[in-house]
Amino acid sequence: MARSQLDIAATALVAVLACGAAAGGAHGGPAMIVLGFALFAAPGYLLGQLLAGPRVSGPERVAVMTGLALAVPVLGGIVLYAAGVPLHRPAWFGLLAGTTLASDAVLFLRRRAREPDSAVGPEPAAPPRRVPFWPAAAFAVAVLLAGGGVALARIGVAAQPRTGFTQMWLSLRHDGQRLDLGVGNDQGSTTSYRLVLLRAGHVIATWNLTLADGQTWQGSVPSAGAPAVVADLYRLPDTTHPYRHVATGSRS
Repeated sequence: MARSQLDIAATALVAVLACGAAAGGAHGGPAMIVLGFALFAAPGYLLGQLLAGPRVSGPERVAVMTGLALAVPVLGGIVLYAAGVPLHRPAWFGLLAGTTLASDAVLFLRRRAREPDSAVGPEPAAPPRRVPFWPAAAFAVAVLLAGGGVALARIGVAAQPRTGFTQMWLSLRHDGQRLDLGVGNDQGSTTSYRLVLLRAGHVIATWNLTLADGQTWQGSVPSAGAPAVVADLYRLPDTTHPYRHVATGSRS
């Protein structure tokens, strides 16, 4: 493979490896982080090679590639949203990898078209070429910007204040024979509750629950044909003031 095509091979390999790792269920780790940063930067680098003319100076080329690296996910995300594609992890990997591979193909064909025809005769041996400084620098800057953007986003998410809450529901099934009830803990830590079910003001069932953060408890009881059923949820150790209160068919 000609030395001039090494960047194409490298970016194509990044796209394939990143998508393969994501499809295999990889969600973290240093290798996945590096692949993600490289995949974020690769479209900007390749599009910069395609769009920036040979007269564009080094600093300007870096700026063009950096802007394109940031523009691809922004504009691509708008297109995906307009097309009704959920903006989940596979969609982002597909967008970046697809743009990378398509740009690789176009850039490869352009470079092949510019190569001298071998039928004319052997070309004189060219001196060994080093990796061009400015394209390499542009790719490195794009990777650093991608890494900085992801790190800043993660720090911002972690710094957001989170107010814990508990969800409780009580509903009558369509057949009218049973009542479904449940409690969901999103307090941010393990929490203990006491759930009291009342019919006509009389306690008919009591549950003591200890739920981990994100855990949900569900149960059901016979309706006995009585519509006036309410549930009180106490957040222990307070057993005096209901933390949540719902009646049949409501959700709190």
